Amino acid sequence: MERTRLELLFDQELLQNAEQARILCGSPVTRFVRSVQTTGGVSAVRELCRRNRPSDAFDSLAQAGRLDLSAEASAVKGKYGPLFTDEEVNACLALLLESGYFQKAGL
Repeated sequence: MERTRLELLFDQELLQNAEQARILCGSPVTRFVRSVQTTGGVSAVRELCRRNRPSDAFDSLAQAGRLDLSAEASAVKGKYGPLFTDEEVNACLALLLESGYFQKAGL
């Protein structure tokens, strides 16, 4: 199935953030990157939500104060709203809230 322009934009953001996370945290996110490249970022994030687990580098990014680079932070952005269900966005929001992301980000 062909991805929409918005899905491709989301994929691009995830891959760029994954590379920054790899450089910053030194933790490879190979499994997640491979999933984004093969099935697309939307499917990759949906799978994380379905399994109720954070993305590969989530904990390392939280410790570094850079959850803005997480797949969860990308998924909750308003511009990507049409790609996800309310439940999926809420699952990502819950992880970010538990980690204090919005307090640290000043949001």
